[in-house]
Amino acid sequence: MNTDDHSSPLTNQLRDTTAELGRRTAAVAKGVSDAASEAAQTLTSRVGEAVDRTKEFTQHAVDSTVNAAHRGTDKVKNIYQSASAKAEDVLANSKKYVHQHPFPVVLGTLIGGLALGYLIGAARRE
Repeated sequence: MNTDDHSSPLTNQLRDTTAELGRRTAAVAKGVSDAASEAAQTLTSRVGEAVDRTKEFTQHAVDSTVNAAHRGTDKVKNIYQSASAKAEDVLANSKKYVHQHPFPVVLGTLIGGLALGYLIGAARRE
């Protein structure tokens, strides 16, 4: 007796239902796989965009910091050059004044030295 020739309608229905269930399961699995793949691509794209924005922000911050450092350095150089030039002018004017008026400068230095010596001596006596 061959079971293939004498399959009952219930067996045929069970086989058909099982085959349909397999097809539907495969279709659902494909749908889940496609959705997961799409979600992964979307996530990858968004992460890439976030990385690009972060790189741009970081580069902007670095550029701003470098520019601020250069501006600060330039200001300090300008202040130093200005102070140096003023000090040189004061020194040149002082030398010129001493050269043109030696007697008042020597007299002022002598009086200042005597006053300082007096104050030091008075402080030691007390």
